[in-house]
Amino acid sequence: MKKVLSLILACLMVLSLAAAAVAEGTEYVFEAEYTELEGLEGLGVSGSPTGLGLVTENGKASNGYFVGNLGTASPITFVIVSDADAVATLKLIVGSNILGNCAWNPTTLKILVNGEAIEYNEFTTDNGDDPMDQNNFKTRKIGDINLKAGENTIVIVAGDNTYRSNLPSAPSIDAIKLTTSAALEMVESEASHEELD
Repeated sequence: MKKVLSLILACLMVLSLAAAAVAEGTEYVFEAEYTELEGLEGLGVSGSPTGLGLVTENGKASNGYFVGNLGTASPITFVIVSDADAVATLKLIVGSNILGNCAWNPTTLKILVNGEAIEYNEFTTDNGDDPMDQNNFKTRKIGDINLKAGENTIVIVAGDNTYRSNLPSAPSIDAIKLTTSAALEMVESEASHEELD
């Protein structure tokens, strides 16, 4: 019995150290407007925005821009290069996309890490109180994900919902945050830098 208790305590200590390592790691912020947007088709009131037309300037967004008007034909793909296999805590900075009060969960909003859909707790978005800026950006914790050494993809795309004129939509995406002990870099779009910088 003592051996079993010792083993359980040892396992708990390892888990706590692993959790502490993630919490004490570096927090990286990667901007949605610097992902590869060429070829993506969004949703709009009069005509559908495409490519860099999905980017909107907003002083309340991280780096001053966000990506919105997203549908199933506009998955946002973050390509992240890690120097090691690692656990990372993923957070999203998202806005309402002027959709009003919406609930986002693994059914209504798909998040795929290296091609695998992940489970996460539901979160909500709302327009906020400012009629001139109804994105109301908030940071939402998604949870821990596994990164591999080398190139990783984190894809955020509209799931099964009818939030925009009975069409599947997604929240506005400002940026993602990854906290990890690994060294990370994002593969960024040169076209976005040329247009936005």
